[in-house]
Amino acid sequence: MSDSDEETVIERTLKVVVVGDGASGKTSICTRYAQDNFGRQYQQTVGLDFFSKRVMLPGNVQVLLQIWDIGGQSIGGPMLDKYIFGAQGALVCYDVTNGASFENIEDWVNLVKKYTKDQEKPAHLSLVGNKTDLEHRRAVRIEKHSKFAEQHGMSSHYVSAKTGDSVRLMFRQVAADILGIQLSKSDMEADIAVVQAPVATQSEADLKAAASAASKDRRRNHAKKSSVCSLQ
Repeated sequence: MSDSDEETVIERTLKVVVVGDGASGKTSICTRYAQDNFGRQYQQTVGLDFFSKRVMLPGNVQVLLQIWDIGGQSIGGPMLDKYIFGAQGALVCYDVTNGASFENIEDWVNLVKKYTKDQEKPAHLSLVGNKTDLEHRRAVRIEKHSKFAEQHGMSSHYVSAKTGDSVRLMFRQVAADILGIQLSKSDMEADIAVVQAPVATQSEADLKAAASAASKDRRRNHAKKSSVCSLQ
């Protein structure tokens, strides 16, 4: 085999739909992946939004991901079947801090299966728990997530659109799963984002206030001891 054959790039295009309840962070996930940006103010997606990004997979396979961000209110809309039809992958998202958003994902899974069942290959389904940066407010147990994914034949993912944690890795894994490409450990490590955790620091005013309070406590304790000595 010549060097030119080895360097030949295979191009593929994949349609991936992103579905789930409103405010589960679907648009934030898409924006973080496609633009490496996070909008702190919530804006509801009306109908449909589009994103795209290229990702390189092992074997010189270059994939153009066409990401269809479907608004949460579209679940009962007349255009939903057209939005989903032809999708090779579907990210079914929920908010790990919102139990109701998880309870509704079965409706989304059933709709994706319904609208892709006549395709040559059914859509690859992925269960995505978003907002892992709010782990202390988790309302959906990990065991519940894992059980649902297993029951419905879905790949399982946890991400944080806010910090970027695991977002790129998830999209790469989904593309590889759809195409039947195995990712190596080094492939996956290349997409692991380094998350900078905020460090809590006290201001000078806080430190002075704490020192003042401690000083008052010492004076009160000293006064009590002096009173006891006087009584004795």
